[in-house]
Amino acid sequence: MLKALIVEDDKLLASSLKKYISEKFISDTCSNGIEALEKIEKESYDLIIADSILPKLNAIGIINELKNKGLVIPIVVLAFIECPDDKALVMEYPMAEYFIKSHSEESFLIAVDNLLQRFNNKQDSSLITYKNLTVDLKNETAIFDGIVLENIKGKYLDLLYFFVLNNNIILKKEEIFDRVWGVNSETTINAIEVYISGLRKELKKVGCDKYLKTIRGIGYSLT
Repeated sequence: MLKALIVEDDKLLASSLKKYISEKFISDTCSNGIEALEKIEKESYDLIIADSILPKLNAIGIINELKNKGLVIPIVVLAFIECPDDKALVMEYPMAEYFIKSHSEESFLIAVDNLLQRFNNKQDSSLITYKNLTVDLKNETAIFDGIVLENIKGKYLDLLYFFVLNNNIILKKEEIFDRVWGVNSETTINAIEVYISGLRKELKKVGCDKYLKTIRGIGYSLT
């Protein structure tokens, strides 16, 4: 089984979270961020679930320490209400999810599964491949079957990279916007449809557009 660390000072909630993920995870628990870092140094974890507000060191503090140590561990940050500034900081960590506590258990488990899938898909910080489609952020290129897609640049390349990174995951429009444009972006969420339409036109030139599917009423998926 996988191993999780639950960082939560509310014992009842910690117990519930442990139960939620018990089918896939053996869980350790602790009540503050400092203790969490001590455990992370001693143990190998596949997932961290941390309250946004914790004694001694909060979830963002934990994320900052993971960055400083060069560690990439999937982490779900639990918040009572959405705080855009905190959410923006959390989303800077590529393997983090920001989750509102009032949402359902089912939504929480989906968020965990998607996060783990994203982590499993990730191969390199700048180069990633799905089937015969490759996105290279370092050299700013997208390649399909050896053909360079010359017009996929800038935000289109960022968008394609995010889809490839999250292949076989159904992505909501809000999640795509938060990750690709940023929580505090002045661009409106309606830009997603325009960019996806443009991306599809470029992918169609090499017969790759069939990978990108619209999930009616939810969002999109590369599959």
